[in-house]
Amino acid sequence: MPPVTIADHQLESRGRIRVVTLSRPAVRNAMDTRLLMVLLDTLTDAVGDDDVAAIVLTGDAGHFSAGADLKEELDRAGQVRRMELFGQVYETVAMCPKAVVAAVVGSCVGGGAEVATACDIRVASTDITMRFPGTRMGVPVGAAKLVGLVGLGTAKDLVLSARTIDGTEAHRIGLVQRLAPAEAVLSTAVQVAETIAAGDPHTVTYLKAMFDRFSGLGDRVQAENDAIHALAEAGGDYTSLNQPNPKTTSGWSATAWKHR
Repeated sequence: MPPVTIADHQLESRGRIRVVTLSRPAVRNAMDTRLLMVLLDTLTDAVGDDDVAAIVLTGDAGHFSAGADLKEELDRAGQVRRMELFGQVYETVAMCPKAVVAAVVGSCVGGGAEVATACDIRVASTDITMRFPGTRMGVPVGAAKLVGLVGLGTAKDLVLSARTIDGTEAHRIGLVQRLAPAEAVLSTAVQVAETIAAGDPHTVTYLKAMFDRFSGLGDRVQAENDAIHALAEAGGDYTSLNQPNPKTTSGWSATAWKHR
């Protein structure tokens, strides 16, 4: 089945595998409000489709995603809305009851790296460029799932320094699970998804829920989303926010944002 382009998305079914491709090649698949809206609808549809057993998420034209589209002109309400959409996309991927495999090539930066990290398994080439530039951009992202994948110290190193890593290092520290040549990353990711899809779907869903419960992922995702939204509503002013309370899932002030 040939890809179908919907807004800035390409959808392709390969058996019971739904391949979702971010497709804004002129800006290395940077995520604007429209892309995030369609991506959220696409993922929600795939979760509810009984014919879809697993999802592969990738990017067009040799890149996964350069992150948020910083050239998108938004007023304050628009910025809050985009942050909200990103949080919903991130949570949908991270807490998806079906397996989600990222096929990572080229640039995988900022929000792109966050979405890739939210997936269950990452397949990448050695020459990827991966970076979490939150400290350079004033956006507190990168902690929710990353710490469970690579450990606290390495997560702090990647996020606080905002340094760039390639696929070889990402694989060594456990951020990437499988390496493949760039031209074979997508096919390898589909093979991984097909292998998972061959299992009993109820067992896959149950085990994913157990992994998430044991790791405390749900609480971490909610806390990070609350912090991001609170900061967006505060106009980027950290001084107007309370410090997070480690005894709660989210101790941030602001508006008690809940999108579920």
